[in-house]
Amino acid sequence: MATREGPELIGLAQRTLRDLRLRVAGASGGGPDALREAGYAGAPSLFDAFEQWLEERGLGRAEDLAIDEFSQRSGEFFENAGWGLVAFRSLHDALAVIDIEDCWEAQLHGEGERGCHLTTGTLAGFLGCLADYPVGVMEIECSTGSPARCRFLAGNAEMLENAYERIARGESWETIGAGEF
Repeated sequence: MATREGPELIGLAQRTLRDLRLRVAGASGGGPDALREAGYAGAPSLFDAFEQWLEERGLGRAEDLAIDEFSQRSGEFFENAGWGLVAFRSLHDALAVIDIEDCWEAQLHGEGERGCHLTTGTLAGFLGCLADYPVGVMEIECSTGSPARCRFLAGNAEMLENAYERIARGESWETIGAGEF
């Protein structure tokens, strides 16, 4: 059997992912957690594919890109992979904000379903490949209309816990991190 070097990726139909998501999310005993964990587990292969994609274009390594260049290139990569329009940006140099317009996972939501659990786990693992600390990701907005828009915050555990508490109290996410960390 021939082996091939490169990221361990496989293309699946959105209908397959939708059915799998619905079955796992609806399962008793932590379906959303299982989806996040599955996304996290596959993220290193996705990051490897991104690194290979950058190399093929002569753009260097992801860790060497400035935030604006990283956002542009990762946005192109994720859009080509069918994720929607993805933008990464910094929030007061404390947290990362990830916006996804036409979010693939939100478009697959069934009746009454909320949250982009696979995406949340995948983003945490993907960004964790760049950081020297464990990265957590929290979804703060999810719209299933047309277009489906989702927003995530990423950072270390302490930052995200602080952000969660403040958002739960009604504070706007845009103010979090300003001069605090």
